[in-house]
Amino acid sequence: MSAAVTVRLATDADRAAVTELFQDLDRHYAQGRALDPDVVTAERVDRYVYGAHPTEIALAEIDGRAVGAASFGMLFPGPALTGHLQLKDLYVRDGARGLGAGEALLRFLARLAQDRGCTRLDWTTETWNEGAQRLYDRIGAARLAQKIYYRLEGDALERIAREG
Repeated sequence: MSAAVTVRLATDADRAAVTELFQDLDRHYAQGRALDPDVVTAERVDRYVYGAHPTEIALAEIDGRAVGAASFGMLFPGPALTGHLQLKDLYVRDGARGLGAGEALLRFLARLAQDRGCTRLDWTTETWNEGAQRLYDRIGAARLAQKIYYRLEGDALERIAREG
């Protein structure tokens, strides 16, 4: 029997739980990279999640404990000038994976997208993240061969920011 998972939008009262989940997420993706101190993560959550241009967070909980989070934002325009919900990250803690939290988060976001008049929910995943890909394939998400994912970071980001 799988645990009952509930999902809701995070509020200011969830700041500590969101910060802890993001610290855990950072450790998960670190792959040998030195991690910033937890205080830096807390400062970034304050700025980017609860600041002037907030990122929204959906929390998945089991027995009142936050076990997963999805960070997302609304983008405009989307297809036919509708809204577009963009999922930035979906993370479920070790030990809670396979209990339905990831799927519950995606279902929550799909309903929220429709409630907000969006016609699309988009996200990406790393090529090595086979567990996530199995979930996304299982729920019927389409892999988009017609999209090319680009990134500016490091020297390229600095160069383009200075030019012009």
